Amino acid sequence: MSGIPHLLDALDPATGSYQPQMLSSMWASVPAGMQLQEYTTATVPPRYRGAFHPLSGRRAGLDLSSLPQTMRQELGWCIFRIAEAGGVLEIGDMRLLVHGLGDVIDDLGPKAPRSLTDLSPRGWQQQVARSVLRHTGALPDARAAKIVRNNLMRCYRQLWTAYDPRPWWQHEVWDPTLDARIPQRVHEPLGRRSVNFLRIRTGWLRAGLQWYDKVALDTGLLCWSTIASRLTGLAVFDAFLTEHQIGIPWLADEPVEVRVLMLDYLGHVKAARVAAGPNRGRPLSPSCATNMLVAVEQFYAFMTDHNDTAAAALHEPGWLRLGPAHARFYRHGEKPRQRRGRPLAPMVIEDDAFSRIMAGIGLLGDPRTEDGLGEEQAMRILMLLARTGRRVNEILMLDRDPLLPLDTPPMHSGAPDAFVARLHYQQTKIEDGPDTIAVDEEIVAIIHAQQRWADQFLTDHGSPASTPKYLFLATRMNRNGDRPYPTGHLHNALTKLAARLDIHDSTGRLVDFQRTHRFRHTLATSLLNAGVPLHVVQRYLGHVSPTMTMIYAQTLEATHEREFLRYYKLTADARELGLDPRDVYDMLQLDKRTDRILPNGWCMLPPRSTCGKGNACLTCDKFVTDATCLPELSRQQSATERLIDQRCRAFRAHTGQDLDPNNIWLAARRQERDALTRIISALQHVPAGIDGPSAIRAAGTAARTDTLTDRP
Repeated sequence: MSGIPHLLDALDPATGSYQPQMLSSMWASVPAGMQLQEYTTATVPPRYRGAFHPLSGRRAGLDLSSLPQTMRQELGWCIFRIAEAGGVLEIGDMRLLVHGLGDVIDDLGPKAPRSLTDLSPRGWQQQVARSVLRHTGALPDARAAKIVRNNLMRCYRQLWTAYDPRPWWQHEVWDPTLDARIPQRVHEPLGRRSVNFLRIRTGWLRAGLQWYDKVALDTGLLCWSTIASRLTGLAVFDAFLTEHQIGIPWLADEPVEVRVLMLDYLGHVKAARVAAGPNRGRPLSPSCATNMLVAVEQFYAFMTDHNDTAAAALHEPGWLRLGPAHARFYRHGEKPRQRRGRPLAPMVIEDDAFSRIMAGIGLLGDPRTEDGLGEEQAMRILMLLARTGRRVNEILMLDRDPLLPLDTPPMHSGAPDAFVARLHYQQTKIEDGPDTIAVDEEIVAIIHAQQRWADQFLTDHGSPASTPKYLFLATRMNRNGDRPYPTGHLHNALTKLAARLDIHDSTGRLVDFQRTHRFRHTLATSLLNAGVPLHVVQRYLGHVSPTMTMIYAQTLEATHEREFLRYYKLTADARELGLDPRDVYDMLQLDKRTDRILPNGWCMLPPRSTCGKGNACLTCDKFVTDATCLPELSRQQSATERLIDQRCRAFRAHTGQDLDPNNIWLAARRQERDALTRIISALQHVPAGIDGPSAIRAAGTAARTDTLTDRP
């Protein structure tokens, strides 16, 4: 809340100030039972009684009678809105605010404001401090001042939004919790986040961005979660324009000048530094820099395509001057890119570490009185993350009852790991992506346990008439059960658990499993390691294409290498390869160079070299193979023998003579046959397994077959 006073003080006083007719309409919307001057146990309807904490008797009530009628109605409307939305009011804290407002009104007399919006938030704070100083001879203590400020902001924001007669998209601050007109998805992970467009100081840019975001939300081009991140990119661009004294929507009069300006901005973003957090002072990551550039580029591309509509809606003819130079600022390869081949932070949790995490998960749910963390919900969330591989928001936003019957009768009914139901989750990341997975009895039991916990929580702390929307519930300001368990709260709980368990992997690195996406990578890798077909893993992870699923396949390098090193590598002349198998593995890069993988072995040509031998691998010194290819090699040997026999018989039948042994075609086929015979014989007489030698030596171009050596 620390930034809100400055935010609201910057608003235009004419936009959200007191409107008598509007207040009358607002007060009429309050149920008769909540149109009160004093909120006590006897006066508050049972439905809203839980919103007042504590409310143990008449003396603990909230009395508004000392305020003028306008202010009583404003605060009464705010109290109702908070209670109706499932919020909670601290009565003692609200009394401090009411007393402070009343003292200011008494001190100012006829000059006292009628409405809470007649003074700015900063103005009210100053007047309250002066009133306390006059009455006590000392300024209010820091704690009391903070309580008054926070409650003032809570009410002031609601009134400012309600009084503002403009269309919602013209408001400088968008807050879905205060304005239901803002379009949102039914399940929005960041649905309670507000967006402050006052960060954009250039008027025409701020108005254009608000209109663009409004149209994008209405049409589904963008979702609410994207708006805040795009705003950050435009705020950096706004500061750049101010620095360069650019005050026109079309940026420059000539297209080439637009190009030069945006290349300067590209350099500006690349040179920018992280402003806060653990990476403060470091250069922006390529992805962060690219997101900033894309935010500006896509905004201008949209405004170019709709420049006439934008000019009419915003009453700014400058948008009409946008042209092709504004439709695309950067060419291919100019924006920063994540360099391929860079080592990624480990995402897969090793088996031993994973087992220890699951063994210690009970600490999350154990009561604090028993040296636990007292987070039963976090414990079950972590169980589902580990067992299902869902994204964290897909678990946090599960419906109250997310289980569906199976489409077909379960196979192996009665087995411990048999599927018994389908789990429906909120697919907010990939449009039209799968949103159900089959689950077993253990996952069903976890969900049923959480349902019982949620029912008891709402019985103790919720509204009697509320029906919870989510399975995992926020425990603060959530009397209606319509707010999901917060992501930040989960990360805090897992951070504490990670510190308590102090689990390290085989390299000695601390396993930071509060990065919950690691459980998704771990499950995906386990499935692929177990031989589950790629398309099945793709469906289970909720991907719409195998491309995304293959990202998880990249984590299988250790498995690839372990299996690769189990076998001898032989050259085309059936001799051992003169390289360490680990060097061979690195050269082949199996997960990146699939063009070098042959059905009967591998090609050892350097990455940038080209092969001019056609399909003559069996007589090439760059060809290697091992025992895994024996079936294919045997098949090729038989096929080559049959082909030679068929061609010789056909030639004899056609000419009455035998085919010349020096015939080019026959000599080449015999070379291939002899190479296959040598390779198969060698592979059948060497050990195949991890116990065999790790280095195989003595291959080279001198080790040609006899036929190759004897040829002129």
